[in-house]
Amino acid sequence: MKIAAIREKTVSLASGLRNAGIAYDAMTASAVVVETDGGLHGLGFDSVGRYGHGALLRERFIPRLLDAPPGGLLDGDGLIDPAAAWRIMMANEKPGGHGERAGAVGVLDMALWDLRARQRGEPAWRTIADYFGAAGAPAAAVYGTGGHYGADAADTGPLRASLAGARARGFRTFKIKIGGAPLKTDIARVEAALEIAGPGALALDTNGVWEPETAAGWLAALADYDLAWIEEPVSPLDYAGLAAIAGRFAIPIGTGENLFSFDDARNLERHGGLRPDRDLLQFDISLSYGLPEYVRIVRLFEGNGWSPQRFAPHAGHVLALHTVAALGLGMAEVALDAALPVGGLPGGAPVEDGRATLPDVPGFGIETMPALHACFAGLLD
Repeated sequence: MKIAAIREKTVSLASGLRNAGIAYDAMTASAVVVETDGGLHGLGFDSVGRYGHGALLRERFIPRLLDAPPGGLLDGDGLIDPAAAWRIMMANEKPGGHGERAGAVGVLDMALWDLRARQRGEPAWRTIADYFGAAGAPAAAVYGTGGHYGADAADTGPLRASLAGARARGFRTFKIKIGGAPLKTDIARVEAALEIAGPGALALDTNGVWEPETAAGWLAALADYDLAWIEEPVSPLDYAGLAAIAGRFAIPIGTGENLFSFDDARNLERHGGLRPDRDLLQFDISLSYGLPEYVRIVRLFEGNGWSPQRFAPHAGHVLALHTVAALGLGMAEVALDAALPVGGLPGGAPVEDGRATLPDVPGFGIETMPALHACFAGLLD
């Protein structure tokens, strides 16, 4: 077996949604297909929020895979070996500077795991678990994410409807956006959401837009609400500011989604003041060089006293969902709007009391997600 072709394209994710930091009216992502000489395909898709990686894919990382020596991408059983492919992709890349290249490698890495699972004829969670020596399970704890700002931030009707629908479908924990409207408006949104979610089941995502002093003021105003966690209360690389917030407020903090390497994760662990008994680690697998790097990050934190249950990888992404199931991590994020490419669950997977059961289909199950599968149009011909 060898890789015969790798095709990529940039896909529009444009929508009218926005959070406190960015709007999605011009958002893009990369879709990738890896094809073998036997006609088998592996599919990879970017995480949301960082735009497509087409130039990096075409100019550096795809050519390296296609130019790999015979057998250089395979394991002893003749199956694609994503870790070997990862090393080939990263050849001649200088340390540091972890940015857009991390996403380019990550989307290819996802396609290679999808391909390996299809070669084995099993769901990706099983393939990932076996590769990394984990027990794995076909189910994962999930939480529903939504609550973006629409045309009228003060109108809580759509927010209530979205969360009520998700609760009826079996979700028990939810996340909404704050920080992009006046405090009074966001407090009203929080109160409306809590009426649906219930105490301790609502998380708030500020998308890293606050300075520490601003974050402290908002958290003081929110102190009387029973919240699940506050996400990225300060800029992602402001470790000292994060440590100051963690030292002052008891509310759990979620962070890490905008850190894209083992190096950055290590700095967060050393300097971010995070607390292993309550805080959440949300590194985005697809944007962080893929699974080989992500597993290094998990093992780093485990070696420093963190439970795998404190990991909740960012984005309503099918790669993250399968990885949570494979490695026994804490929970996976699910975008509640299934009309979005990264929304919903593969095969309409049932959610019961906050846990989703993955379908028994090969790979990540992208074919069972219509909005996501449509992003590969023209790449599978």
